[in-house]
Amino acid sequence: MSEFSQLLSEYIHTKDIRIYSLAEYCGIDRSLMYKIIHGKRTPSSLKTVDKIADYLRLTPGESRELTEAYCILQQGRDNFYRRKDVLNFLDNFRNIANAGGSPSEKTEPPRYLRDTAALNSESEVNQAVYNIITQQLRKKDGRINMLISPDYSFLINLLATASQPGRPAEINHIICLNNTEQIDADKKNYNLHCLMNILPLCSAGCRYRPRYYYDNITSRLDTFRLFPFMILTEDGAVLLSETLREGLFTSQSDLLALFNTIYFQYTQLSRPLLQKIDSASEQLRYIQEFIAEDSSAEYSFQMTPCMTCLLTDEFLEKYVNPDLPSREQFIRHLKEHIKITYNRYQTAGQTIIFSEEGLADFLDTGRIEEYPADIYSRPLEEDRLKLVECFVEECRKHFRNFRMLRHSIGTVRNGANIYITERSGYLLFTPVGGRQPICLDIRESGLLSAFWDFFENLDNNLFYPPDEALDRMELLVQRYKETYKQTC
Repeated sequence: MSEFSQLLSEYIHTKDIRIYSLAEYCGIDRSLMYKIIHGKRTPSSLKTVDKIADYLRLTPGESRELTEAYCILQQGRDNFYRRKDVLNFLDNFRNIANAGGSPSEKTEPPRYLRDTAALNSESEVNQAVYNIITQQLRKKDGRINMLISPDYSFLINLLATASQPGRPAEINHIICLNNTEQIDADKKNYNLHCLMNILPLCSAGCRYRPRYYYDNITSRLDTFRLFPFMILTEDGAVLLSETLREGLFTSQSDLLALFNTIYFQYTQLSRPLLQKIDSASEQLRYIQEFIAEDSSAEYSFQMTPCMTCLLTDEFLEKYVNPDLPSREQFIRHLKEHIKITYNRYQTAGQTIIFSEEGLADFLDTGRIEEYPADIYSRPLEEDRLKLVECFVEECRKHFRNFRMLRHSIGTVRNGANIYITERSGYLLFTPVGGRQPICLDIRESGLLSAFWDFFENLDNNLFYPPDEALDRMELLVQRYKETYKQTC
């Protein structure tokens, strides 16, 4: 019997339900209902599961449990929990990317009597880590090398909050990722949660360079390893146990030299996990290279849809910052980019996922999420309306390419914007309080496949049907036109 049929049998038995009456209420044959209860058949749809839950008078928690069991039966356990994890990542992206409070205040650094000292508690470990990290962050060209799991929240918070303005330290971080897509004991996708944990470092004021290698995370946790983790600077090293509650500090020069040699060897054996694209010009070049790749299908996920390919020469001349360095060169580059993206959109099997709330936000604010706030002035209301009208017309002509969500996934501002194909992808977002979007080239195949699988299998019920979506967009435009006329 499946988890679904076992759960259904328990509810029927506990509530003393007559099978005949349940089958009649759900509009299905009694023999089929018996087969469903005994795990020989499955309900035809979630609507049938909802009817069953309604007749059994299940609590919201019980109903959710039965629905999840049905989805697991339909999708498979790993697929269900991986897709649920991606949805959680997108829904809570703003909080994830901007996570990290100040670490608890540290006491006066202890004066070690020797250049090597045992760390016998979590507080001693954290104190030693605090000392060597902050010492590097105060330097003009500080460097920190780390071989450690990214779920060490004290370390991540410290690095995200203690970086010195104008002194961007170089942080090299080697991470072990899981070599299987199976969900772990906590029903989580381990690699995706590694990405969640390091996102605050990607938006912090440091040169963060994460790398990865593969191993079986579950089997590694079952082995005896004395000090599997290390944080290394030119002034000292902290070796840490698996639990992060014990460790060893050393400032002995010959040991530091040895650890640096070993770390360099590990760097050669690992691969870049993410590459940060730092400027608007770099971003344009990167995206042009990205979309030049052959792809039969791709997804653009932005609550405020990307309207780059609809920008006219007049629009650029009017709104690109007149004080922008090398303005004319940037505009030429942007025009070429617009041409390339429009041709790509016309020829590729691209699906654009957005929300009505995202369109309304653009009409309200004129914010173009994918470009730094410093390179353009926000369009006037009349030009925002023209741009959205062009977008609606594109939706009408190519309705198969556009899917409007009934409700935004995540936040419109500071949310995740993802462009993904089967072989490559990037994540773009603007940190809270920031003006410069951060573009991260996603390179690890497990993350790519997790995002791709999620978008490929989105439930159609999450979207408006094409005709209804067009009607709602036209009503939105009309409402803003009327508001604009009243303010003129």
